[in-house]
Amino acid sequence: MKLHYFIQLGTSLLFFSFSTFAAWYEGSALLDNEYEWKYTAKFTYWLKGEPTNYKDIMQIDYFVYAAKFRPLFIWLMIISIVYFLIIISIIIKKYLKDNKIIDTTKRIS
Repeated sequence: MKLHYFIQLGTSLLFFSFSTFAAWYEGSALLDNEYEWKYTAKFTYWLKGEPTNYKDIMQIDYFVYAAKFRPLFIWLMIISIVYFLIIISIIIKKYLKDNKIIDTTKRIS
């Protein structure tokens, strides 16, 4: 595998990690806004019931809050993971083609 694929994979994972932590941090503002618990803490309501204090809020609800009010880092997460999956699919396709697992010489007539 060529070096530029490793660089692209590493960069996309780095962007994904950074944007995940940033979205998680921005979503933690949900803990301070009790009024939004009813409308944004959907996973907590579905799995645990109504939250009574901030410790009841599930971590995934932070991402819901971030997507609702500060979606920049959520979009960066989506873009970087889609880019990562595209590069992985290109690598797999080239590997299968180089090892003659996929025959590209056959044509349908």
